[in-house]
Amino acid sequence: MSVWIKNAEIVTMDEAQGIIKGSLLIEDGTITGIYPHEQEADAPLLSAVEVIDADWNLLIPGMSNAHYHSYSNLLKGTRSNLPLELWSLYTIAYGHSLDDEDIYLAVLLGAADMIRSGITGCIDHFPHLLRVNSALRAYEKSQMNVTIAPMIQDVSDEEFLGFSDKKSNLLGDLSEIRDFFSNLFHNWHLKNEKIEIMLGPNAPQRCSQQALRLCKDLSDQFGVNVHTHLLETKIQKVIGDRTYSNGMLGHLNEAGLLNHKLSVAHAVWLDYEEMDLLKEKKVSIVHNPASNMTLGSGVAPVSRFMKDRMLVGLGSDASNCGISHRSFEMMRLSLMLSRINSRNYEEWLEPSDVFKMATRSGANIISGSKRGKIAEGYDADLVLINRSSSSFILNEDLISQLVFYENGESVEAVMIKGAWVYWEDRILAFDEQEVIRQVQEKSSELRKKVQGALSEAEKKKRILENFYRQFYN
Repeated sequence: MSVWIKNAEIVTMDEAQGIIKGSLLIEDGTITGIYPHEQEADAPLLSAVEVIDADWNLLIPGMSNAHYHSYSNLLKGTRSNLPLELWSLYTIAYGHSLDDEDIYLAVLLGAADMIRSGITGCIDHFPHLLRVNSALRAYEKSQMNVTIAPMIQDVSDEEFLGFSDKKSNLLGDLSEIRDFFSNLFHNWHLKNEKIEIMLGPNAPQRCSQQALRLCKDLSDQFGVNVHTHLLETKIQKVIGDRTYSNGMLGHLNEAGLLNHKLSVAHAVWLDYEEMDLLKEKKVSIVHNPASNMTLGSGVAPVSRFMKDRMLVGLGSDASNCGISHRSFEMMRLSLMLSRINSRNYEEWLEPSDVFKMATRSGANIISGSKRGKIAEGYDADLVLINRSSSSFILNEDLISQLVFYENGESVEAVMIKGAWVYWEDRILAFDEQEVIRQVQEKSSELRKKVQGALSEAEKKKRILENFYRQFYN
């Protein structure tokens, strides 16, 4: 199907074109022509099946959420007043209590939140291997682009922090894991050109060399990227330096994972040598400002990453340690957080920096996808934004007004690969209100299911609290 969108103010995110007033042609899900207003008479209008008059509103590229945990959409209102090491006890307890239907609904709930905000693709760092097919069926239903990164882990936090000498058997038989991923790639990778599989080691401290090398082997075998958490807290940095001869990055490098295929979430507690190593190895960074603040993890050196011309995207992380999965919130927080404790205002992030992180950079991290820019040959992942709102008062610096003042309420329509998925305040692929109703009905059931796991979490918390207080004193 072909679509002609006319009379738009097009924020291309293409440095050669900038912002254009004009029209564009979409054919079979791909942008095939961009026509400035003065050239529209030469455009092949008659070939378009559908004609949309944008009425001079903004057309921007679809945005990307480059670090996200879909299961957490059912955990809003649970514990979020603890630092990561303590908070993890509770999110794990809740997460392991979810069944296939829970996961299916959680994915759709998050997809609706993201699509409404103009997000057309995400990396779902997914911890529950047995539930991954349910998640993928929901993504297929949603029509979103997703790169799902099932987590691999064989070291518990108790082992890493020194509370237990008992070796975990979290990974199981390696041959079974290989078979699992082989089947996953065969059944789902590149399905409908919207679903991709990525390797997702949980974090370097939660993986033995054997587990990390398995990720490297599978990445090489299937030609896919790798995504992991990295140095989110000071505890991870200090104990990581004690545990591995060359720290966390050395642990990853020994397995051959430090390269351009790797993206790392958080990257808060890096020393200068580690930052230089990530730059040298062309590793991508995903900044998660909301969760870093909610869990008190620290401030990532994003301005330094940007100054070094590293690829930096934005992530919302989990619902129970973030605010929402909306790119506008992530952009605004990133902008302001870069100015905390920095008197050198020349290094502060600009609105154009964080908008690029949400669009072009995020899309490039997701397997180098042809999204995040409005240009010929790129996927027609587009967001139409109504300028008749208080977010846009002046007819200048539109990106600055988007970042500082917009919250997603001005999003009128969202297109993914040439098909409208959001129109006139309605998700088109599924019944959002029905999903919300089912989730709310199941909330009491989830509370009952998780009681035993929460009791165990409380026991562990008492031990971990003593360690935490001693560490920081």
